[in-house]
Amino acid sequence: MTSSQIQCFMTAAEHLNFSKAALELFMAQSSLSKNILNLEIELGIKLFIRTKKYVRLTPSGAILYEEFKKLIKQYDAAITKALKVNLDNESTIRIGIVEAQKTDIFLPKAVANLKKLHSPINIQLTRANFKELRELLFENAIDIAITFEFDLNEFELPIFEFSNFLDFSGECFISALHPLADKEALSIKDLKHETLIAISPEVSRGGYDKLIREFEIHNALPANIQTVDSVENIILLVESGLGISILDRNCIIHDKPTIKRIPIKDDPKIALAAVWKKSNVNPVIPMFINTLNH
Repeated sequence: MTSSQIQCFMTAAEHLNFSKAALELFMAQSSLSKNILNLEIELGIKLFIRTKKYVRLTPSGAILYEEFKKLIKQYDAAITKALKVNLDNESTIRIGIVEAQKTDIFLPKAVANLKKLHSPINIQLTRANFKELRELLFENAIDIAITFEFDLNEFELPIFEFSNFLDFSGECFISALHPLADKEALSIKDLKHETLIAISPEVSRGGYDKLIREFEIHNALPANIQTVDSVENIILLVESGLGISILDRNCIIHDKPTIKRIPIKDDPKIALAAVWKKSNVNPVIPMFINTLNH
């Protein structure tokens, strides 16, 4: 039984609607259903009754939901109590956030919850590209890096820990003047003959490999691939009509009318993750991770 399975079950039980639960958790409905199915198989009990008209908890599901609610409250209270003992009046958490990511859907809530737990906490924020963010974390200049799951291969995971907390769909970023710009949706194969703009493997090997792999899976790898050193430069080249790219739908482009964002039918997923050093004993780190995941 994993925390992800429990979170999926609890959210679905609260809404009694799998679509709304998946939307709240920023994941595909199929992923939500799979997590709950795996939990049912592991426990050996059916948790939901699902028809075309309604979703209901089974008697066993209703009992599990109520008991889990109690356990979650006890868990949160225990974490808060334990961590407050270690906090002094000037505790600081330094958080680095990967470039071009909107933070409004997770950071304000996490910061507000953290301050409720311990108001004297000093929170320092900085933005950086993938490579810079890794260097800051390696050098202990930040406590937590918020980056993409695909970049985790660049970290020595026996030394680092991570927690995924948001899942986004990929979108095609394309010039508004491009012939495909009026399409409601595109497939990867539609982009086979375009110039593909990708993040440089020197900046993020994982980001480059993930993008290339998406095209290779569909036998649609463009002949012309151009790499750049930042997401900002990807957007600049796309805006100038020099190529297309696939970025997550949470990417900031400041509502540029010169760029169209078109959903991808193949629905590539891109997950955000928080990464920190296991050896970092800053007591605010587990508090922040806990608030980030709630």
